[in-house]
Formats: sequence, structure tokens, C-alpha cells
Amino acid sequence: MDLTNANQAQKNAIMHLRGPCLVLAGPGSGKTYTITNRILYLLEQGVPPEQILVITFMKEAALSMQNRFQEMAKAAGGSRFYPVNFGTFHSIFYHILRESKVLRSNELLKNSEKKNLILPILKTYARNHEEVQDAKQGPDTLNEDAASVLSAIGYYKNTMEMDAAAAKAPARWRQDFQAVLKEYEQAVKRTGRLDFDDMLYNCKQLLQKDDTARNYWQKRFRYILIDEFQDINPVQYEAVKLLAASPYNLFAVGDDDQAIYGFRGSQPECLRRFQEEFGAKQLLLDVNYRSKAEIVDASLMVIEENKDRFLKHLRAASGSGNPDGTVPVGIHAFPDREGQYGYLCQSIAAGLAAGESCAALFRTNSYMQGFAARCKAMGIPYEMKESASSIYEHFIVKDVMAYLWLATKKGMREHMLRVMNKPSRYISREAVGPGEADFGKMREYYDRAELPGRQAMEAKERLSFLERQLTSLAGRSPRLSVSYILKGIGYEQYLKELSGKEPEKWEEWQELLEWLKEDAAAYKDVEEWAAFQEEYAKTLEQEREAGRKKRGPEEKKQAGKQGVHLLTVHGAKGLEYDRVWIPDCNEKVFPHGTMPEESAVEEERRIFYVAMTRAKKNLELSYLTGTKERPRQPSRFLNPLYSSVSSSNSQPSRYSSKASSTFSYSASSSM
Repeated sequence: MDLTNANQAQKNAIMHLRGPCLVLAGPGSGKTYTITNRILYLLEQGVPPEQILVITFMKEAALSMQNRFQEMAKAAGGSRFYPVNFGTFHSIFYHILRESKVLRSNELLKNSEKKNLILPILKTYARNHEEVQDAKQGPDTLNEDAASVLSAIGYYKNTMEMDAAAAKAPARWRQDFQAVLKEYEQAVKRTGRLDFDDMLYNCKQLLQKDDTARNYWQKRFRYILIDEFQDINPVQYEAVKLLAASPYNLFAVGDDDQAIYGFRGSQPECLRRFQEEFGAKQLLLDVNYRSKAEIVDASLMVIEENKDRFLKHLRAASGSGNPDGTVPVGIHAFPDREGQYGYLCQSIAAGLAAGESCAALFRTNSYMQGFAARCKAMGIPYEMKESASSIYEHFIVKDVMAYLWLATKKGMREHMLRVMNKPSRYISREAVGPGEADFGKMREYYDRAELPGRQAMEAKERLSFLERQLTSLAGRSPRLSVSYILKGIGYEQYLKELSGKEPEKWEEWQELLEWLKEDAAAYKDVEEWAAFQEEYAKTLEQEREAGRKKRGPEEKKQAGKQGVHLLTVHGAKGLEYDRVWIPDCNEKVFPHGTMPEESAVEEERRIFYVAMTRAKKNLELSYLTGTKERPRQPSRFLNPLYSSVSSSNSQPSRYSSKASSTFSYSASSSM
């Protein structure tokens, strides 16, 4: 084993032989290099490879580390194959359950199958909800709720915290969450198959209750190395404690500052529990080999505002500044998203032309999809590796498009059914005949219907009023039409009422509505807009098809230079790029949500930190200043960076702050 290129901190970690050890590994500090070399060191010390267990959180990461280890072992002069055990928590726990003869099924439920199990349960409970009875809760929102409830169920299975899990569910389901969970578990049991998250709890129970099984597996795995330890959840942590035996050769590598999976049940405090409960030796990998010094310094200024964290002093291996004269860290302000996206496209095009790997990182999938549509429209090549449906498939966009088709007299029955009661007009589905939507025939239905005279008359009046509203849309541009649908027809108020007691959902929908108006402005009529949406959907399907073809993890990490990579921050974890853009650095985006608690703000700050530390040469942050009607506040996470910028009046600053041509920046007035 050659440690010539290792720094002293890496050597200390690699050569730690026995007992528990916690290695805090900052971004770009060579943790994979450290773990793989430690495996080689253990083998040199005579540890049988079969007794070494390496656990990661992603299958791709496990394969990458295994391949890298075998390559390093070969380079070190060994021609043998070393059967070291590599795997994810789920694959290893599945193996333990199967080998212990306690696994009843080897078929895992797919997400679509889980959704099919939960939907009938939700529909049963939904009949008692007022939202459904007055037609506010349609199939689109019920589908959204199903995904959220399944996520909350997964959170419970990873933490065993019922109250916290119920709080993750949409507000309308929190009271019934425990009952829904019980019925879902019964439905899963009837299939004779297994929910993915059940493996964790089942394995913990096996190791806890079966002394024979626990002793067997403790002897099998005497040296356990865990990567990304900050992502561990309570159930996994308790299972690991049971899997380890004295002298507890647990080697945990992680960074509490990069713990961003709280929504899955991960708890970074497990790092501190590990250190305290095992008396683990603590080491720090403190050299960042990825990013420029300015990027390292800026990201530290942000994350150091978190209170609940291990103190770390990190430094960059590279110097300051870039050879091309570009400033490594920049902050930009724009009055609206249109200006921000225009700047991003122009800046990204320049980066791609220079042959640099580029990435734009977003807090949520919807923001990413919105920008992807803009890139498509402007001819900017891009790649999206995260599976996602088109933003145009969102029920809000489909509702608006239904209104537009009805206004052009090309609307069909399905368009009328989508929106005739959004907002509620108490129009019967039976009134809508097949084929094209025909208001005359719908009025005729009420002439024939056996209804009280006043009720039939009021229904026809509401139909005529809707027809007049749609007629008034004729000749308007798509943007003006969307604005009228939202305000004049009352669709925006309908959405606000639909969001109910969930202000974060209403905020998310407001962002989508704003994007929708800006997107509509690029097209002369609904036909042109719809044609683009169809073309974009085909492009997404082609990208999904290409994504199904396996690519090696190293190829992914080296991020191709043919297009900008569009990712959520969670999807960008573990990746690196020459240039990184983080748009929408505003309150309610970073941190996400309305009035988040302090613990939630700390996780959101970690998410922002992870995004910043993906950049190698250039990092550009941008935010919106908003309008009088809807003012925007820049993210609180920018505050420490602005203090550095504001000092540039008296001394040179390594950071740049640049506003768009229509916005005059003042650090003191805007923050």
C-alpha cells in the first residue's frame, strides 16, 4: 500500500486498526480514497477479507467503491481477488434476513404498486372529508396525497416515531395517519410481498431477539466500515449497534454538515451518539481537494451559522482566483424569474462553450423542471438524470390548458370535466356529453333534467356565465389569458382554498403559477404552446430511455460537457462540476417552506452548503427581488456572504456581488 499522496489526516484514519473511530470528512476531502486504503491496510494486517463489511447508502456508491478497491488492490501488486463485502444497508439487511431463513418474500413492492395499495385506503377515508364532499379534493390532489402519505409511512418505518411521521403527511391526513398506516400494512401483508423499508426494522428485530443469529453475524463481520454516516436513521443505527461486537471495530465516515435526508428519517445526531456511546476516536479530514479557496471559505461562512454541529477547520488545497480572471463566487439579483433565467442561460452557454462541466442546482423538482423547459425553448443543451414527469403534467398546468382549449372552441369533454367545478359551479358530470364541449347541449340537459325549476335555472345561468368568461379570452395572448383565468375566473382563489391549512403547498403553487405566466409569454397562441409542451414531453421520455441504459458511476461523476446538468440539490450529492449555478436563493425556497422551525432551518442550511460545495472553479448564486405586488426576500443564508461583500468598499473582496441592470444593489438596504 502506497500512502505517498495521502495527507497526515488521511494516514491517521487509514492506519486506525482497532476500536470505534469517527472520521469527519469535509467536502472533497478524499473519503473514498481513505476508506479503500483502510481496507488494504486491514488486509495487510492479516484481517480476513470475509470479515470486512463496507456499507454505503446507494447501490451505485457501493459498486463504485468496490471497483475502486479492486483496482487499488491490483495496483498494489496483488493478483488475488479479495472477497470483501460491499453493499447498501438494504442489500446487506436483505442478505442477513434471507440467510437467517426469516424472509418470507423476495419480491419487493414497486412504488407504483405501493401507490395502488394506498389509494383505495385514502379514498375510503376521504369520503368523510369536507374537501371531497364539496368537490375541492379531486383525483389529482388525491394522487399527490398518496405520494406524501407513503413518504410519511417510510419515515415512520425508518424512525419508529409516529407523531413525527404523521406530521410529514398532508394536514388533512394527520388525524387518520395511524389508521391509514395500519390498513396499508395489512394490504402489504395480503400481497405476500415486502415493502422496501420493512427490511430495516425486520433485521433490527432479528438481531435484537435472536441471540444465535446475532452471535453468528457478529463473528462474520468483525470490521465494519460505514460511508456517509450522517445519513443513517435510528433503525439503521440500532441495527449496526447490534451487528458490532467488542472491541467494536466500527469505522464511521461522514460529515454532519452534509446531512440532508431528514425527510427520510436520517438523523445526523447519530454521529454524536456514536462518539458518546462507543467512546469513538474522532479524526478530521480537513483538506478540500475539489474547490477553490473562495468557494471553501464562502461555504464555511454559511454553514458555521448552524449551532448543532461538530466544529471543523477546513482548508482548500488549491489557491485563490482563476487563471481566466473569473471571480470564483458571485451573487446576482434579478427583479423576476424571467431575467434570472435569461442570465442563467447566457452564462451557462458561455461555460459550455469553454468546455467546462456545468450544473444548475435547484431546491425542488418543480423549479428544476421549470428551468429545463426554458433551456429546451432556448436551445440550451441539458441533461437531467433524476426521473421526473414533465412540469406540464402538473394538474395546475393541465387545468389552465383545459380552460384555454375551451376558450378556443376546441375543448373536448375531458377538458370540461377537468375545470367546470374549479371553482365550484355545481355543474353535473351528466350534463357533459361526449365529443366536443357544447354549452348549448349542456343547457338542454338542464331543460330536460328532473330538477326543481330554480335549481335548473341557476345551473344554466352558471353555464352561461362560464361561457361568457371563456369567450372573453378570445384574442388574448397566452400570458393575458392565464392571468384572466387566475384572477377573473377565480382559479387562483380556488387553489388557495384547496391548499387549506398547508401554507407551504399554497406557496409552492404560487411559484408554479408565476412560472406558468412567464412561460406562456413566450408563445403567440395556445396551439404553439401546446405543440412545445408535446415536444418537451417527448424529449423527457427520450432522456428517461437514455437514463435506463446503465452508465458507470465514474462516468457520471465526471459529468459530461455536452450540456448543463440540471439537478435538485439532493440529486447532486456526491457530484462535482467546474461551474455551478444556484438560482432562487430566496426565503421560502432556501430555507424551504413558511416559518420553518430552527431544526428545519439548520437542515436547509446544510442543503444549501451541499449545493455550494459541488463547485470546483465557479459558484454563482442568484435571487429575486420581486415586485410591489409580490416582493421577495433574499435567503438568510446569503447574509454572511453579504457581510464579506459589503466590506469590499474598504478593502479588496474575493467575492463579487452583481445586480441585474434593472436593480440597484445595496447590501444594507436589501438584507
